[in-house]
Amino acid sequence: MAREQIKVPFGYEPPAQTRKGTVFVFETFEDWTASDMNAFIKWAEERKFVRAIFYPQHEETLRRMEIPSKEPYYARVKHLEALLRQTTTTLQLDLDTWEGKRKKYTPIDTSLNFLTDKTPGPHFLCISDRYANQFITYPSFKEWIKKVRLFIINQFHVPLHGKLNDYAERWETVDLGNDDA
Repeated sequence: MAREQIKVPFGYEPPAQTRKGTVFVFETFEDWTASDMNAFIKWAEERKFVRAIFYPQHEETLRRMEIPSKEPYYARVKHLEALLRQTTTTLQLDLDTWEGKRKKYTPIDTSLNFLTDKTPGPHFLCISDRYANQFITYPSFKEWIKKVRLFIINQFHVPLHGKLNDYAERWETVDLGNDDA
């Protein structure tokens, strides 16, 4: 593949990139409120992300992951669309409904492969604490923790899996201020 030649003036320094990467948000989204969404947007803007992709998961995927969900997939997507319409931000917000088109169980590594192939990096994964405890038990976790940086939302206040300590430099917790205490 041939390289494109670009002409620049002598001494040109490209401007430093101030925005970085894409954050993927894996959740059921059925219990998210406008304040939760605003807290997430504020956090993402402070982190200077370029794009946030919300990825609601199908009921079959949630069932196999043993994550409870009261609402069907389409209702959660409508709820999330309404939340996104109410939000004003400079961040590019996208809703990916690929899993809804599949209408079946989709492993998390398949979803991550799909999302990372179609979006520019670096990539970040934002999941709740109960998702993190499930994700760490998968054999593919060791490969994915090297490819994406993990942000764990303290949403359900469950204790985190002990194996996460082995990868302490690749993840951090996020408190969006949505606790009811």
